[in-house]
Amino acid sequence: MDKPRGAVIEIVERRRKPAAPPGGDIIIPNEIRINGQPLLAPKDHPVKVHEIAIQGDDVVLVTLTLFARRVVVAAEEPEETRA
Repeated sequence: MDKPRGAVIEIVERRRKPAAPPGGDIIIPNEIRINGQPLLAPKDHPVKVHEIAIQGDDVVLVTLTLFARRVVVAAEEPEETRA
């Protein structure tokens, strides 16, 4: 089994045309991706990125609300006891 790790969260503005000048404008996010997968999020629940400590091995705490198609809460047995 893979070791758990932090997700890659992308909060981006998908644009129809390039900004002018590049990098000198304001970003208005309109898409959220987790591990490259675009997800639905309500407009009235903004993404909150908590304080970031600049250290090479730190993770960042992100709070967001998403629409779920399905939610599963279950127990899983260890591999060796499954039939």
